[in-house]
Amino acid sequence: MTTVADDERPIATSDDPVRLATVELLGALAYGQLRAVEAAARLIGLAPDARTADVVADVVEHELGAYRQLRDHLADRTELPTAVMDRQKPHFDAYFDRAPLNDWFGASVFFALGLPMASDFAHAIAPVLEDRTAQVVTDAIAGRPRFEQGAIEQLAEQLVDADAREHARHLAADLLGRALTSYQGAVSDTDALTVLLAAGDDGERSPERRVKELAIEVLGAHRRRTVELGLEDLDDVR
Repeated sequence: MTTVADDERPIATSDDPVRLATVELLGALAYGQLRAVEAAARLIGLAPDARTADVVADVVEHELGAYRQLRDHLADRTELPTAVMDRQKPHFDAYFDRAPLNDWFGASVFFALGLPMASDFAHAIAPVLEDRTAQVVTDAIAGRPRFEQGAIEQLAEQLVDADAREHARHLAADLLGRALTSYQGAVSDTDALTVLLAAGDDGERSPERRVKELAIEVLGAHRRRTVELGLEDLDDVR
């Protein structure tokens, strides 16, 4: 009997480029969400008290549900969902493996300023997705506003002096740099974003330009949060 390796099988049952690009995007988002589950679970041991750890446990449950939502939606569109997820695994591993999750302060920075960039991306990409996929993506990845606001408030309470603010700035800058590196790596490895943005193109901008604009949109939202926390001046983000 002849067997076919997973990486030699088609990742979707259609040769429609938009459908294939959607599958690639869902695979990347699903794996990224899986790493978010792992990151949230690590917070339980870092929490300063049992009450906070109990809140974190609810966050872990939500993140796991969001992952399953993305994974199941992906599995409806390809026979090999995990193979698709593996394609973008190195980029997300490079980001999450270096996340500052060794203490409560670093974790607070990550969940207040690092993880929300995924929500910003979901909102930015949703308009070019078909309706059902857009709903799944925004529900799963951008469906944590209360937790994200709570994380900002938690971090704000820890910014008690100039040293704490400087440490937070350093961690936030490192997170942003790694996020941009991972974004650029993912864009260079697959044309999924270019295909999706081209499908929703207004004819006035090239898909490559829209890829850059999407990154700028995410960057702008990130910097607005740093302003809210007093880590940047408003003039710096205009």
